[in-house]
Amino acid sequence: MEIQKQILMWFEAIRNDGLTLFFTNITIIAEQMFLICILALLYWCVDKKKAKRLAWFMLFGSAGNGIVKNIIRMPRPYEVGVVKPLRVETATSSSFPSGHTQAATTFWTGSMMILKTKMSIVLGSLMILLTALSRLYLGVHWPMDVLGGIGFGLICVYFAEQLLDEEAIFNKWHLIGALILSLIVLILNLDKDLCDAVASLLGLCIGCYMEQKYIQFERTAGLRKNVIRVIVGVVGAGIIYGLWGKLFTDIKVLDMIQKMILLIWVSAGAPYVFKYVA
Repeated sequence: MEIQKQILMWFEAIRNDGLTLFFTNITIIAEQMFLICILALLYWCVDKKKAKRLAWFMLFGSAGNGIVKNIIRMPRPYEVGVVKPLRVETATSSSFPSGHTQAATTFWTGSMMILKTKMSIVLGSLMILLTALSRLYLGVHWPMDVLGGIGFGLICVYFAEQLLDEEAIFNKWHLIGALILSLIVLILNLDKDLCDAVASLLGLCIGCYMEQKYIQFERTAGLRKNVIRVIVGVVGAGIIYGLWGKLFTDIKVLDMIQKMILLIWVSAGAPYVFKYVA
């Protein structure tokens, strides 16, 4: 534990405006909502199948991360007075393992597996490393947290790949499993991050299943149509994400419904609209 404190104190000692801006942006890139936005654009405009697999890897990993955090419940370093944290609003649950690091690991490892290019391997490895360093620099995680995030991220990608083949076909068992998990975390009154993660996973499963069965939209090569898709998709997501918070109070089950509907919109609602306008 002493060496972990020394590492964090060293990162705190080298802080300056430039590094703070850099590592803050790196940690933003690993946040779930940012990655969902990227995946939505890929899904709507580039490659539906690859985007579905990446989304499955990431959200499966987020749910796994939340489960481990609720079991271990380790305090963060600033909670025991080791360092002064930066961007503390991103530290919303227990410390081990690092959710940002695990999200980066699942997203970029999945990208490496799907793309199979040297560039994806170099870029992905760099982003995983930088995300881990950003969480230490900001003082919101222990070194063991980011190592755990990388390790659990790799484990989650392995199991997620076993549950969804390269064709990225969602079946009733994906739906049933995600639904059961959502009900369990709600009944046990577990923390908000885990509830949001499993609700997002359920929304992805419902949306992809509906899209496969009833919509079956295809990518478009036209720039104009892609721009229309992005506008329609983003406006719809903005209404769900922004207006919902104004209409309803911060109640866990309503937050879960919001996250579920948001992913259903991204994976099925917007594609349904695309068939008529783009």
